[in-house]
Amino acid sequence: MNLKKNISILKLPHLKKTAGMNSVRISPPKEVLLPMNMHSGQAAVPIVAEGEHVRVGQLIAREEGRNSSPVHATVSGVVKAIEPFGPTVAIRIESDGKMEKDPGVVPPEVHDLDEFLQAVRDSGIVGLGGAAFPLWAKLDAVRRSPIKTVLINGAECEPFITSDNRTMIEHSDLIVKGVALLKKYLLSEEFIIGIERNKPDAIAEMNRVFADDPSVTVKPLKSVYPQGAKQVLLYNATGKVVGPGQRLASLGVIIINVTSLAKMAEFMETGMPLVDKCLTLEGSAVKEPKNLVVPIGTPVSHIVEQAGGLCCEPGKLIFGGPMMGHTRESMDSPIIKATNAVIIFSEKDSQPVKSTACIHCGRCVANCPLGLNPTAFARAMEIDDQEERYAVLDKENVMLCMECGSCSYVCPARRPLVDTNKDAKRFVKKTKAAKDAMEKKEGGN
Repeated sequence: MNLKKNISILKLPHLKKTAGMNSVRISPPKEVLLPMNMHSGQAAVPIVAEGEHVRVGQLIAREEGRNSSPVHATVSGVVKAIEPFGPTVAIRIESDGKMEKDPGVVPPEVHDLDEFLQAVRDSGIVGLGGAAFPLWAKLDAVRRSPIKTVLINGAECEPFITSDNRTMIEHSDLIVKGVALLKKYLLSEEFIIGIERNKPDAIAEMNRVFADDPSVTVKPLKSVYPQGAKQVLLYNATGKVVGPGQRLASLGVIIINVTSLAKMAEFMETGMPLVDKCLTLEGSAVKEPKNLVVPIGTPVSHIVEQAGGLCCEPGKLIFGGPMMGHTRESMDSPIIKATNAVIIFSEKDSQPVKSTACIHCGRCVANCPLGLNPTAFARAMEIDDQEERYAVLDKENVMLCMECGSCSYVCPARRPLVDTNKDAKRFVKKTKAAKDAMEKKEGGN
């Protein structure tokens, strides 16, 4: 990596109009749709049947395989269907409007590390900053090597999004409890809360609640993008570097999203698994931008209705931020575990841009946090010989790309560089898997 004093220099408009708005809980929707793949890793497996009555917090899908995560009912009502949903299935629950809590929802009994990790596993909590990696799997790294430092990610560097900001302001007590739990069971000694300087209220609140705890440092960070990315946050907050293929835990460090930490503490205190989510509703088509607490699985249409509707015809719907978020085709798309924002742009603001030829200005390289060369990736993808293409992409370290979109944002030719990077990574991953399978087969003969 081409390291600088700060390995991120891109300044985006913040557009965080909802930063000072308290989160508001919406009324339950008529139904929720809960996909089995709301986390990175193998999909969960339904354990309920159509027609079965369920209550809030009830386990409805068990984890299956490596790095999986369970799914729980987010409303009370009847399982209406178990239906196809992309590469997996989803459980549709028709709400009875009562939001009755499952009687099995009680605080977990935890006395040691094993019981703590199992409790986190049962909670269904994943990385709520967008990565959706099961939290238990991240904490499980302590079994292999000591975790001295916990870096708590409160950067929230994308435009529009303010849900983590509200967590730090409204639920600082849970963050304090979360830190105490990690001290007790992971035996971590140092906690660094990284927050961009454009969140002064959150910084002030974290400084207040941890004023008497010398193990916790509140680290104000430059408001640059992508400050919240793993490699960037690690370097800018600690000065440490994680190399290609190296795990953070090998440095004695883990990074936890601040809302994931708060939800973990809430589960330990109440026994209620991950069933709802604070998200920011924003965008030029939204009449009244807000921070809302919604049951997971709620359709966007219900959220918009609860927030006052749209002010114009929508042109683009995004889950997450405008840089790394994912577009959705339908206003009936359900909120999933890692959805921290719903951004709806007007038709005017959603018009596609026309790309032109590369002018070799070098802005994409200069603004890549890791000093990668997106134009080299694009040239490599034009190579017909697949072995040669693989060799070039591997040499150029395409797999280090974090898909932050900085290259596309600064490109004056409006080239879809981040999309090309994603295609290149998929090609390398597929080719490497084929090579490994061939070597394994030949080794077995």
